[in-house]
Amino acid sequence: MWKVVIVICALGNPCVIMEESPMKHYEDKDKCMEVAFQKHNELLDAFENYGYSIYSSEYNCEKVNQQTSYL
Repeated sequence: MWKVVIVICALGNPCVIMEESPMKHYEDKDKCMEVAFQKHNELLDAFENYGYSIYSSEYNCEKVNQQTSYL
């Protein structure tokens, strides 16, 4: 399974690492990367609309281990 991870660094601020909330998991990396690309662009637009100057940003999908629940 895969999860979206986005990092945005704006001038004068620490870099921010973001994940979806609530956390969503994707079965395949290609679908995850499509979502990450869309969310990355939405976040860049939002940061810029609030006057932040972005000097670095990236998006990726991180592989996560499936967790087993024991009852």
